[in-house]
Parts: sequence; C-alpha cells; structure tokens
Amino acid sequence: MEILPRLLFAALLFWGAVHGLVIEPVGGLDSVEPTGHNETAFGGCTRWYMTPGTHPLDMDFLAECQTEDGSYLKSRQYLGQCIANVDGYLIMQDNGWFGNTCGDCWLSPDPKGKLGMFTWLHCSCYDGEKWGDTYINLDGIISNFHGLLSCLGHVAVPA
Repeated sequence: MEILPRLLFAALLFWGAVHGLVIEPVGGLDSVEPTGHNETAFGGCTRWYMTPGTHPLDMDFLAECQTEDGSYLKSRQYLGQCIANVDGYLIMQDNGWFGNTCGDCWLSPDPKGKLGMFTWLHCSCYDGEKWGDTYINLDGIISNFHGLLSCLGHVAVPA
C-alpha cells in the first residue's frame, strides 16, 4: 500500500493550497542553505533552491539572477508552469502541473555521474500503475529574464 501515503500527502498538499497554507522552512526562506551556492546557471543565476509550492500541487524554484546593471534579483518560479509528468517521466510542458502526480523531489548534479551543478530535478512520479524515479535538467528549461527566473514564457514573481 505504498500509494496510499502518497495520495494522502497529495490530498493534504491540495487542501493546504486551497486554504492558503504556505509551508516554508523554519526561520523563513532566508535561512535555507541554497543548493546552488555561488555557482551560476540558468543564464546568470546563483544561490538556487526549491521549496514547497505556493500554488496548488506545485514546487517553487527560487534563485538570485543577475540583471543588466550587474545587480541581483531574487525570484520564485512555479515549476508546474513548465514541467509535466507524462507516463511517469518529467518533461518540459506548458502548464504541466506535475506536482499532482509527483512527490519527494530534490535537486542534484547530473544523475549519469558527470560532475556539475545541482540543476537536475529528481522526483518520484506516478505513471498510472506505480511510482518511479525520474529526472529532468532545469538548466535547459529555466532561464534569466532581466534578473527574474523564466520558463516557457512564464516570468517568475520577485521573492
């Protein structure tokens, strides 16, 4: 009955989102140790990490991105706007809202063993019959739009 806890978790996330519940790390977002540290990716962004979503069934990606004048802006991209779960695999898709069938997500370096930055999103996703691990490189999806994160035309909100 491995699926029952996951469905319960998804239902609780949905309930919380509908009722305005936002889960953030203890001490607020500024206390989170960034996954990306001072590395740069996503077209000049640094200090990135993920948090539970502020939209229903979603996960948020936060980063500081460089603007044209050299300063940095912190923004929050809703990953569900640009990623979907299709048959248990994460793919780039406009308004895919993968969070309703995926969970246990984290960031890591290249899963094929190559060294690199923590730009790969790993999740456990449901394919209609069972849960399985899948991953996608966010550096090929998320970009820097004048200092704000962006994916598939969806510009992030300042954080």
